[in-house]
Amino acid sequence: MEMKLDKAKLKQLRESKAWSQSYFAEISGLSLRTIQRIEKSGIASPESVKSICATFGIQINELSVVNEHQKELAPSFSGLIKYKISSMDKKATLISFSIAFVISFILTIILTS
Repeated sequence: MEMKLDKAKLKQLRESKAWSQSYFAEISGLSLRTIQRIEKSGIASPESVKSICATFGIQINELSVVNEHQKELAPSFSGLIKYKISSMDKKATLISFSIAFVISFILTIILTS
């Protein structure tokens, strides 16, 4: 799974140390082409991100960009209900509810008689 990085921050970190891309590649253990690609696209493998962060002495979360999909790690109850309702077959649900209602109505008449 590839990670999205803040490419502007990455470039700023490298330039703040006055490192060329070649030197950064050499000390990080990554290829020059990999450094160029990451600075251009902002996308890197977890292994490359670990190497980059270790080189700068920073945590991964200081360089990673978290999108909305990644933020919601644990689904909320309301989110789960919305998903279930949107993905269920409405006709089958209506038939099941109707059958359950009829059965409960018949049982109520039988038990109260």
